Amino acid sequence: WWNTGTVNKFKRPRGIAVDWVAGNIYWTDHSRIYSINVGQLNGPNCTRLLTSMAGEPYAIAVNPKKGMMYWTVIGDRSHIEESSMDGTLRRILVQKNLQRPTGLVVDQFSQRLFWADFELSVIGSVLFDGSDSVVSVSTKQGLLHPHRIDIFEDYIYGAGPKNGAFRVHKFGRSLVEYLSVDVDKAKSALIFHRYKQMDLPNPCLDLTCEFICLLNPSGATCACPEGKSLVNGTCIDQSLLDDTCKLTCENGGKCIINEKGDPRCHCWPSYSGERCETNHCYNYCQNGGTCGASLLGRPTCNCALGFTGPNCNQTVCDRFCQNGGTCSVTAGNQPFCNCLPEYTGDRCQYYVCHHYCVNSESCTISDDGSVECVCPIRFEGPKCEVDKCIRCHGGHCIINKDSNDIVCNCTNGKIASTCQLCDGYCYNGGTSSKKVLEDSLTSFLCVFMHYRTKTIRRQPIINGGINVEIGNPSYNMYEVGHDHSEGGLLASDFTVNAEKPTNYANPVYAKLYMDGQNCRNSLASVDERRELLPKKIDIGIRETVA
Repeated sequence: WWNTGTVNKFKRPRGIAVDWVAGNIYWTDHSRIYSINVGQLNGPNCTRLLTSMAGEPYAIAVNPKKGMMYWTVIGDRSHIEESSMDGTLRRILVQKNLQRPTGLVVDQFSQRLFWADFELSVIGSVLFDGSDSVVSVSTKQGLLHPHRIDIFEDYIYGAGPKNGAFRVHKFGRSLVEYLSVDVDKAKSALIFHRYKQMDLPNPCLDLTCEFICLLNPSGATCACPEGKSLVNGTCIDQSLLDDTCKLTCENGGKCIINEKGDPRCHCWPSYSGERCETNHCYNYCQNGGTCGASLLGRPTCNCALGFTGPNCNQTVCDRFCQNGGTCSVTAGNQPFCNCLPEYTGDRCQYYVCHHYCVNSESCTISDDGSVECVCPIRFEGPKCEVDKCIRCHGGHCIINKDSNDIVCNCTNGKIASTCQLCDGYCYNGGTSSKKVLEDSLTSFLCVFMHYRTKTIRRQPIINGGINVEIGNPSYNMYEVGHDHSEGGLLASDFTVNAEKPTNYANPVYAKLYMDGQNCRNSLASVDERRELLPKKIDIGIRETVA
């Protein structure tokens, strides 16, 4: 169920964020007075919390777990600011590489703040303390003009007027996936899930506030409407306090009356002392870094491009690239290595031949950087990724160093280069390919070499031959010419054995000859023909008989 209501005191809200712990709503207002505002979700009270903006406040996000809030400012010097949720501890968090930051979201799991820049077509992120600012997603992943974003688990969901709704991995590990939603010109995206709003204790339950209770890093505090200050738990007009608060505060500090009625200086972050006279940032950041304050008021550096470390005293590229690689710095202040041709990896830590070649430790690298792997005898392929021993199909694989190849000792006892079943199936230069029939039996198809020449010669029959054949019809089928002037079928010294009914060594041909003298059906049955003759010859004989 939802509670609905209207806040109508401020006419031009730009972005909103909900504090589900204390029950407040925050929004940016871009009316005549740029401001950050807060109001009760279940009450009538609301007020301007922060003013003095250097541009138009746009997107806003809250982090109740830390008692902090963040907002973007669009102007001549666009930036991202933060403060505690009661308006104190205000500082600039990100001020570089921004043009039009229109989206903002907090990710508790990575402890980072993500923003979308509509003009630059990027999604960037930074740690909550302002360090490690990076570009997470850009046009390289297909991002184009993101407007608003939200986050859930590993993915950022967003929308923009150009391409509508999308999602992308929050660290750019995938391309942008544009989503099909039935909304025209979607500009905002919001993910609702119970895990997005953690179950946190509400420190406001321990306070009784006259106007509104706001969270901060140390718990919660009572706040008053604009123009009033809290004195002893009561909101009093500031005009009544001007005569009593005469303490002079330095460095922009403000004199306030504490709960005991005593004046004290409320200092800006990075300043301390009774009159805010101590500047903790003085000479703290090196190499052009700018200083701000952490949640506890301690100085924090926002380093210039190329530098890092607590005081910006280290270079980003210091000892980062290995094996002679040269380092450059990206726009997100991250190191990037340009490796020598023989090395690879984000830090040039891998030797190409070890990393690229799968089963080889040696390779050659050309001038253009292309790699050619030198494969051991057992392997082949561009990366030596193919194991030749798979040819053996369960047979024993033997490395033959003499031929620089492998041979197979097959399960049927054959020694060959491969144990494929169709090896040796086709004769006379034919090549075979295996196919699986509908009944799951395997058959082989021979592709015959059809010679258009008369150079085919038959082997003459000689005495003492074993299984010799005269006029093999298989060969006759593929001979175009029958000019045997180059040599006869019989050797000159061949003699016919008169005691035999035929001189065929092959009983198939003998039976064809004997039966053919008495009957045109030279074989008694179709089954017998199928047993004795190959299929094609059987068909030829059947056609002849017909």
